[in-house]
Amino acid sequence: MITWVDWGIWLVYFAVIFTVLWFYRSSKSENDLYKWFLKGFLIKVFGSVAFALIFVYYYKFGDSFEYWKGAVMLSKAFLESPSDYFELLFHESSTNFPGHLRQYTDSLAYSDTAEEWFMVKLISPLALISFNSYLVINLLMSIVSFWGGWKLFKVFSNILPKHKNLAFYTVFLIPSMVFWGSGLMKDTLTLSGINYLIYVLYFSLINQQFKPIYLFWAIVWFYITFTLKSYIILAFLPSILLTLFFSYKSKIISPIIRFVSVPIILIVFISIGFVSLKSLSESSEKYSAEQLEWKVKGFHSWHTSLGGSAYNLGNVEYTPIGVIKKIPAALNVTFFRPYIWEARNPVVMLGAIESTILLVLFIVVLFKTKLKPLSYLKNQHLLKALILYILIFGFAVGFTSYNFGALGRYKMPVMSLFVFILTYIYNKQSKSI
Repeated sequence: MITWVDWGIWLVYFAVIFTVLWFYRSSKSENDLYKWFLKGFLIKVFGSVAFALIFVYYYKFGDSFEYWKGAVMLSKAFLESPSDYFELLFHESSTNFPGHLRQYTDSLAYSDTAEEWFMVKLISPLALISFNSYLVINLLMSIVSFWGGWKLFKVFSNILPKHKNLAFYTVFLIPSMVFWGSGLMKDTLTLSGINYLIYVLYFSLINQQFKPIYLFWAIVWFYITFTLKSYIILAFLPSILLTLFFSYKSKIISPIIRFVSVPIILIVFISIGFVSLKSLSESSEKYSAEQLEWKVKGFHSWHTSLGGSAYNLGNVEYTPIGVIKKIPAALNVTFFRPYIWEARNPVVMLGAIESTILLVLFIVVLFKTKLKPLSYLKNQHLLKALILYILIFGFAVGFTSYNFGALGRYKMPVMSLFVFILTYIYNKQSKSI
């Protein structure tokens, strides 16, 4: 239940934050990009309020509540014994707590994996400064979401300078992302993390505007995203390497040297990518190769049993060939389903309307480009690299989710990218850029 006290605290925090952002926006008045600044923030705030209300009064349970309860527990520990709080904070495992800490941890019903425990620790300062208000924590999470979205908006508006409005729409106005990407969920943090990594790739490698602070925050967000959802980084790593490859390739002026060196550079990056992927996957037990088949089967069984919003890809053979056969169906699910007639509740209907519009846009782009959409990305190295990420990640979530409700938030890290690339190609073909 959200009380009047929660709303009172929320209103004070919102007023303070909005005032600070308003003055910041005013200091950037010479930059026309910032006319979108407060609009983006308010959209994220709206999304966080909608998220909190729907979870409290409609769902009434879920991961979000468990993160909140864990964070409140750590907040209580800080107020009662700061030394216990910091001992909990630096305790890597979510189990095997010393006896004197169990007065706090015995109340935990979730956070029994490293990812959930890390999430709880990460948001515990937010619980402390929000007076343990679920509504206010969601407001603070919307700020993180807005920050990441703003970074991606800067990238998109730089690529489409004549159509900043379209860049804004693709980042801030995709309905499912307004809802799922603004509240107290791991997805909000990982989405911001990926957005910032894309921002660093673009301005450091493509635009050659590297700053040391970029590297620091890139490491921080790489670590946060990998710890919370390592599969996102595993899917994104090939695009990082491909962007590096395009960057080095463009610096080679001599045709002869390029002819000789490009294959060598490509082999080096592929080798680095293989070793890195192997190392990263082995460092996360949850997504190790040994556990993958078991976990995919588990997702299929569990999410199908939820009913209502479940889907399936037909009979799946858990072999390399069997999985490859399901790539088209998995990608179709991620980007173009649920269909309107598959919606069984309001949240899934929202996703169905969104996926239908996306399917129409995709078909229009294919028709406009005569089935050659990639030919319009010739000089957009980052977008070409991101297509690889979109395909890898899109397949992964479509193949594993097996529930439209879960799919709606799992696919967020690639939704803005996919819509923007289609938008860019459409405008490029129309010669409006």
